[in-house]
Amino acid sequence: MNHKTKGIRQYIKKLLQFVGLYQFLKFLIDYGLFERKKYCSTLFRADTSSFFIRRYHGYQGHKADSKTGNLGYGAIHYSLINITNPERVLCVGSYKGFIPAICTLACRDNNRGMVDFVDAGYDSEDENDWGGEGVWRECNPVEYFKPFHLDKYLKLHVMKSDEFAKKFPEKKFEYIYIDGDHSYEGVKADFEAFWPKLTEGGLILFHDIAMKGLHHGKEFGVWKLWQELSDKNQFSFINGYESLGIIQKN
Repeated sequence: MNHKTKGIRQYIKKLLQFVGLYQFLKFLIDYGLFERKKYCSTLFRADTSSFFIRRYHGYQGHKADSKTGNLGYGAIHYSLINITNPERVLCVGSYKGFIPAICTLACRDNNRGMVDFVDAGYDSEDENDWGGEGVWRECNPVEYFKPFHLDKYLKLHVMKSDEFAKKFPEKKFEYIYIDGDHSYEGVKADFEAFWPKLTEGGLILFHDIAMKGLHHGKEFGVWKLWQELSDKNQFSFINGYESLGIIQKN
């Protein structure tokens, strides 16, 4: 690029900034209105991260803050996937899709990997609910995850986790996130179903490892399973009841 062309582009950029269009057009490109040949993640820019937090409700138990753009535990998931570069990612359960969306963006930025997102779609009226709103039974996943082209890297399975495990017995994953049934029996069943599907060196993560008490008369039990797995290669983040546990399979 010669100096004359570079100077013209700088002039146009300053002009657009002056009239307030530059950031607007940049956001439209990131959002997915225009295709780009090579992605460069903008996740850690405040307007993008705030968008993710608001759209997918990241402030629900993940230490995220839409006002500042702080992604909380979402930044951990993005970084781990960005570093490990998995081909297959599994997310079990999500309130409104924050962690599945973050994991999917990391796969998109890696230009490698697909996310299987499994959720039974229970709402607050269902006895098996652990904080859901039944959104996955109603939503169009292509439209819901269309921003930033996430729909191309994620497949939603509206079913129970044990049904998914039985339906796809051959699937293996390098990264697994568990945030479904929070009872001891439920999370243990998920661990026993998906631990064999985790590849050597892969990571399995549990949300709410410090949460105790009752939810609609049912006792939280992820903390109990986490204690039972203390012989494994564990690492945890605990900030009050907002917590995340990580295990690498040796």
